[in-house]
Amino acid sequence: MKAGSKPLALVTGAGGGIGTGVSLMLRDRGYDVIAVDVAQDSADRAANALGEGALAVASDASDCAQVEALADRIRGEWADRLEVIVLNAGLIVPENVIDSAPAVLRTQLDVMLTAPIQHIAAAASVMAERGRGKILATVSMGGVLALPGSAAYSAAKGGLRAFLAATSAELKGSGVSVSGIYPSGVDTAMLRHEARNGGSVLNFVGKTFTVDDVVSAYARALDSDRLEIFLSTTDAIAPRLLGFSPQLANRLLPVMEWLGRRGHRAYLRRLDESVA
Repeated sequence: MKAGSKPLALVTGAGGGIGTGVSLMLRDRGYDVIAVDVAQDSADRAANALGEGALAVASDASDCAQVEALADRIRGEWADRLEVIVLNAGLIVPENVIDSAPAVLRTQLDVMLTAPIQHIAAAASVMAERGRGKILATVSMGGVLALPGSAAYSAAKGGLRAFLAATSAELKGSGVSVSGIYPSGVDTAMLRHEARNGGSVLNFVGKTFTVDDVVSAYARALDSDRLEIFLSTTDAIAPRLLGFSPQLANRLLPVMEWLGRRGHRAYLRRLDESVA
């Protein structure tokens, strides 16, 4: 295939663990990957790891002008070749709402809700015109079951879940499919930071997944039109049932936190053993 003729896949947060894994999977499936990350050096590293055909793009999802510039490129120079977009960039600042500065709350919403909405809208417009495409996003279980101590994160992910569902309905029959990926705790630098810095113990109620587990879920999303893809049967059922009644979920919180603290201790032991 001649240079420039491969389909394009754009991945935000490409410099992180999940973003890197998904980018490599897409490359291996025949895509040229646009590796987007918050800074040019991290985007460059991601693109270099992908090899020939990859493009490094720096875009800060908390900066309105940079978000709009990336959306313009999606609608413009990449419109003819963009077949897949993966909204994966994220961050979390573990703390209670009463201790959170307004700027910290706003940044989490900008990175994980406002920016993805704009980039999804841009991708949907060009994909629908061509009659094909895949819109994929890392939503997380925090968008289904609210995490005390990470309220802004849950709000962003919950909003993203609703946006994906509505967009999927709007695009029905267009040839464009929309999928959200819903991992619970994934062994990444973000989870390790949460584990050591007061993150929600609910991350550790069940199995801690690997990046490869999430990449496999993304591969399933590419091969199907399912709106929501969970990494395990337990994750697919229990949190969604509790999500129907937030009041019941809050009443069960002490039990879930007890289970989470046990899993948290086990996870910290594994981390300590890995560096011993």
